[in-house]
Amino acid sequence: MGQAFRKLFDAFFGNSEMRVVMLGLDAAGKTTILYKLHIGEVLSTVPTIGFNVEKVQYKNVLFTVWDVGGQEKLRPLWRHYFNNTDGLIYVVDSLDRERIGKAKAEFQVCKVS
Repeated sequence: MGQAFRKLFDAFFGNSEMRVVMLGLDAAGKTTILYKLHIGEVLSTVPTIGFNVEKVQYKNVLFTVWDVGGQEKLRPLWRHYFNNTDGLIYVVDSLDRERIGKAKAEFQVCKVS
């Protein structure tokens, strides 16, 4: 019975796509999270210069996730990724106590224009 409702729901609403931007300070874990969602494994990564983009399927939603570099020189560019974006994931490394205040400040500075 549950499968019948599921098929009816999928047929009625269909699959949808969403664009998500993932931001945070450098070395916060954005790329690690992206590839854990994408392939299900934790990979060794190098600092992201620019961005990584992957598609992640969850149930009937296909998320296009943009993992944007968090180095200080790249942060002013974050706002350019907001156009046509459906969601934002802001990653904070809670063990990096010295930079939690900086993470908060950068989050408050990035504005949707």
